[in-house]
Amino acid sequence: MLAAINEFDAQGRGAFLDSYGFSPTDEHLLVHEGRPYDVPALTAAAHGFARPEFGALTPLSMPNDLSAVAGHLHDIGFAVKSTHHASRPNPQRQLDIKRWKTTYELVCETVKADPAAQTLLQAGENHRAERDEEARAILKELALTRDVQAFVEQASVWSRRPGPYSALSQTAPTWLGQLMAHTSGRERDLADLLVDVTLTPEDEEQAATRIRAVQEFIGSGGPDASRIPTVLSVFWSTDGGSTWPALWPQGADTFQTLGWMGRHLTHAERYIAYAELCHALEPDDPRRVEWVVGYLASRQPFVGLGTAMPEICEEAGSLFMDYHPGTGYPSPGEEARAAGLALQLRGAATLSVRSLLGPLMEATGLRLHETNLQARTGISKDAPYRVDAHSTWALPGGTSAPGFRMWLTRSGVAVGLHSGWDGQGSAQRHEEIGKRVERFLPDDMTFLTIRPVTSADRVHPAERTYPGGDIFVGRWWSHPDALGRADFADDIIETVKALAPLVEVMSGKEPTPTGPLDLDLLAQLERFVAERPYPSERDTWHQDQRRALAAALEPAALDAFDLVAFRRLLNGRAYGHPGTNSVFNARLAAMDAAELDGLAVRLKSLLWGEDDDRDRIEQILSPEGGVTGLGEAVVMKALAVTHPGRFLPIYSLGGADGKIALARVLGVELPDADGQSRAKQHLVANDRLRARLEPLLPGDPWGQVQFALWLLRQGESAADPERDLIAEAAAELLVDEDFLREVHGLLEDKKQIIFYGPPGTGKTYLAQRLAAALQPSSTKRAVVQFHPSTSYEDFFEGFRPRLDAGGQMVYELRKGPLALLVEAAEADPTTPHIMLIDEINRANLPRVFGELLFLLEYRSQSVMTSYRPDEGFELPPNLYFIGTMNTADRSIALVDAALRRRFHFVPFMPHEGPMEGLLGRWLTKHEGPAWVAGVVDRVNAELRQALRGPHLQIGHSHFMSEGLDDEALQRIWTYSVYPFIEDQFYGREDLLRTFTWQAVKERHGESAQAEVGALPPSPKR
Repeated sequence: MLAAINEFDAQGRGAFLDSYGFSPTDEHLLVHEGRPYDVPALTAAAHGFARPEFGALTPLSMPNDLSAVAGHLHDIGFAVKSTHHASRPNPQRQLDIKRWKTTYELVCETVKADPAAQTLLQAGENHRAERDEEARAILKELALTRDVQAFVEQASVWSRRPGPYSALSQTAPTWLGQLMAHTSGRERDLADLLVDVTLTPEDEEQAATRIRAVQEFIGSGGPDASRIPTVLSVFWSTDGGSTWPALWPQGADTFQTLGWMGRHLTHAERYIAYAELCHALEPDDPRRVEWVVGYLASRQPFVGLGTAMPEICEEAGSLFMDYHPGTGYPSPGEEARAAGLALQLRGAATLSVRSLLGPLMEATGLRLHETNLQARTGISKDAPYRVDAHSTWALPGGTSAPGFRMWLTRSGVAVGLHSGWDGQGSAQRHEEIGKRVERFLPDDMTFLTIRPVTSADRVHPAERTYPGGDIFVGRWWSHPDALGRADFADDIIETVKALAPLVEVMSGKEPTPTGPLDLDLLAQLERFVAERPYPSERDTWHQDQRRALAAALEPAALDAFDLVAFRRLLNGRAYGHPGTNSVFNARLAAMDAAELDGLAVRLKSLLWGEDDDRDRIEQILSPEGGVTGLGEAVVMKALAVTHPGRFLPIYSLGGADGKIALARVLGVELPDADGQSRAKQHLVANDRLRARLEPLLPGDPWGQVQFALWLLRQGESAADPERDLIAEAAAELLVDEDFLREVHGLLEDKKQIIFYGPPGTGKTYLAQRLAAALQPSSTKRAVVQFHPSTSYEDFFEGFRPRLDAGGQMVYELRKGPLALLVEAAEADPTTPHIMLIDEINRANLPRVFGELLFLLEYRSQSVMTSYRPDEGFELPPNLYFIGTMNTADRSIALVDAALRRRFHFVPFMPHEGPMEGLLGRWLTKHEGPAWVAGVVDRVNAELRQALRGPHLQIGHSHFMSEGLDDEALQRIWTYSVYPFIEDQFYGREDLLRTFTWQAVKERHGESAQAEVGALPPSPKR
């Protein structure tokens, strides 16, 4: 090759290429001492120098795969630059890219204006050349040695060094290790594959082929295949002449969020789409896109609205006008284009809503959350695609709660407060609230008209009087006033802050008499939102259920009394549980139609009467005019459901989590109860609690109570934050601390694990000790043991007989241990609650769990259970299950496959893993005969061989006793161990004689003794 280079220099490029019959190329250039040389012609000449008997290669005899030639040149010490040639996009794609660049350039400007980002970027670039050289050396050594182990170790160390590739350290070491373990026995094939696929591709097809080759080699059940493009593209990127960008996960995810890349792509397609987009955005330096998009994903700044957004709305609007209900779009191509534009609009909205969520919460003090915008204008799959975009920062309370919006249309941008969606038939409510909003509207704000979804331009500014329809108030910017500037964020924040006082007015509530904002509670609120977290899907469910219950208690609804809905309020957990009401339930069951009508009249008076609140409450609870058995908790729940702006959803006055307990934890002073009726005490406590909580979570009574309950539970924690209870448990159990932490991680992953292994291996003991470490409070743990007769009713809930006051047998729905622990977990959602199920495989598991099998995997969803057909039931995320399973009877193979998939299974085998050597460690610590552990190990090895498996070994717990002497050992073996072995070799007397204590001790005692340097114990005297 050096001889060929000398000839090239002597003749000059043109003459050299002509002499060998090659044309100029820039696809593969060898760089030597700073000068570029054409690889094909140079290789042809070098072949002639190396093999004079064959002569130089010709263009026809040159290998087709020039990347393999380039790889060979790398192997012998030369640097080769391979240029990536992307296919030219079609005109429509070119139009999209031109539009996207207006947003991309805003991101670039934001990066440029961030000194910390610039410093970080420069620091990485300063190391690029060094890291590239090291990577090429690693690949060269792999090509020469085919040593995969060395390659993985070197690549792992390399990925942790500072530079532009340091993010690879988060995935590469683990992924490469998993790849090597998964392909054990095929190391040479893996080495050959890695050498081939890490060569820099010539074009997109070759890049895709290499990604697919690794995926096919791994097959199913291997390491995460989505990491393949990342690892390969990083190595391609280290080729000094390469323009292939590295695919970091956040890069492709961000492009997909923006609607610039398709979803549901194969791993190869995903990378090619990403690379093509990088080259389109930055033709001169595609790798710069990696940093820009990574910055956008990690920092999530508001960069502004691209100046081409109105064009996107305009094109989407023209397609929308061609849409016809029933027939849809004129062609599949137009429908696909409409879908693509809608995803781009949704992406712009998503970018804005994420970037401004924190600043808006800080500016307003309101608890806001992101919402997801639909790509279509309705929930039907046949609805047309949207032609505009709005970013909505919603308040808790579901779709009917108010929310702040930035609404982008083809005409302009609106920023304001929207009243929420109330469904059909809400015109009267809108009219009432609209008139109230007029009185409080800030001077520089107007109403904004929202046209029907059939309009291609939905939002327009109106006057300061309510124009009808949805209520939307705020400010309007005609295009291009709001476009192309990052400081539009200041306008959005200022507008939202000015509109914040209208939230309560728009919610239709009376102004809340609030006290001063407690800064200490505000700091605690931040922890509550993050740690609980709030709001969760379950909180949204409670809010939705409140609206459903309230609808059944409207005056018109009470005229046709819905007994089923009232029972849900009485007995259900939706929007808080009012406690057990067995007396009133019995009374309700005995009511005839006239009595039910009378109950409805009294409820109507309570909820909608004109009298004072206290008078109405006292009247329905009084012995004279009230309802027998109706408790004050049910009354307070009915009021909280129908008047959420007036009554908090906390229904008992006393008790562990009643109003008095919450007042104590919040520092709210309540007057002396002497001489006050119960109704008066409820109202005073309710109002003072609201005054303290409303400034923290305005307009969110459910959230206010959840925060107060969270504070109450914080003071009940049984765990010392200064102690590492897992480390303490590991030391006590004599197992490796990392093992317990790994088990804890598995438990956090699926929420349920099973310890399985032979009897006597400490499964139950370790499970109990681990549960105590994770949750020290015994009131938040439960232990049940399954057996063949265990039923759904035993485990969860079912009807059980009891005697009523008249001595008659009646059946009542009684909660089992699972339902009780679920209630406790829901009441204290920030701390773990653990159920230990011993011998879980002894029961008929599908019968015992029933529909709860679904909930084991889908914790955020609910199901209708056998005894709760009127309300959903779900397993809270802070409820964990630890099961134990004895495998001596091989019953693990009989466990339902669906159940197996929902649990992590942790083996407890005496000869391997954390249990290996445990008996020896225990005997040594307790000054027992450590040599016994060696005897048991040797017998277990014989059993594994004779019984062809590890599931029938002797457990170590037989010998974990104080004061072991020969007599005790003889007794334990003869009456505990030997009968177990006898079951396995029943009828084989010759073999059984070799497993008596005397035979075992004679066979293994001396070697076990020598192993630990101790003598067997002498008999007792």
